[in-house]
Amino acid sequence: MPYATIDDVRIAYEETGGGPAVVFAHEFAGDLGSWAPQVRRFAQRCRVVAYNAVGYPPSDVPDDLSLYEQARQVANLRGLLTHLGVEQAHVVGLSMGAHTAIGFALAHPAMTRSLVAAGAGTGSTNPAAFRADSERRAALLDEHGMPGLAAYAAGPTRSRFRQLDPEGWREFAERFQSHSARGSANTLRGFQARRPSLYAMEAELRALTVPTLVITGDEDEPCLEPSLYLKRTLPRSGLLVLPQTGHAVNIERPAEFNAALDAFFAAVESGAWPEFDPGSGDTWRL
Repeated sequence: MPYATIDDVRIAYEETGGGPAVVFAHEFAGDLGSWAPQVRRFAQRCRVVAYNAVGYPPSDVPDDLSLYEQARQVANLRGLLTHLGVEQAHVVGLSMGAHTAIGFALAHPAMTRSLVAAGAGTGSTNPAAFRADSERRAALLDEHGMPGLAAYAAGPTRSRFRQLDPEGWREFAERFQSHSARGSANTLRGFQARRPSLYAMEAELRALTVPTLVITGDEDEPCLEPSLYLKRTLPRSGLLVLPQTGHAVNIERPAEFNAALDAFFAAVESGAWPEFDPGSGDTWRL
């Protein structure tokens, strides 16, 4: 597997296909392999890049927690695209990867052809509790290794996945258990526990004019309100809610997810994804 070395940290990636660039950033419980349904679909006409974040072998697993912070994750993504000679890309992120993707669009809007933020915002409505929970989970990893987080794959935002696609869920859970316990604990402490709430970024988000598609499952409870907030805040955004779907929307509903991205990319490329028009200002009030 090829690597890009960014400030002495190696980031493993896979590159497939040719055409407009699309880059996929994975969730905490995933890795680049989690995007297999999207890689197969979009590599037919796009240059598709999927990568493992720092802490996910074969990417490096450093001990310095500052190397996991959101700003560093954004820098790693920029470094990867620069390494590949990609000047502009459709940037797609799920959950933790969505926070990287949002941060990238804010820091490098000219490099962001479009932004897809799926399953974004866990912990944004209760950041203190989210930080405490991230530390608790990291402590379980310290003590028990990856088996200490076996229950994470079976939580309420994953239960519909397990119910409707038991084999797909089993593959997801086994992949999660194969991750580095040290890298996962460092990610929880360095990225998850330290990333800003989406609500704290309102001024920056309101100024972001990159075409954006927000996607959430209607049973991904921690992300429902943040997803609606993103729709209300980002001036050039759309919101897709997938029914009876949890957190891992891209592998729970791959056909619907792929179709949505296909239509979104086509709209962006044709200039048919404009900013919101408030109309005449006439409103109905109680």
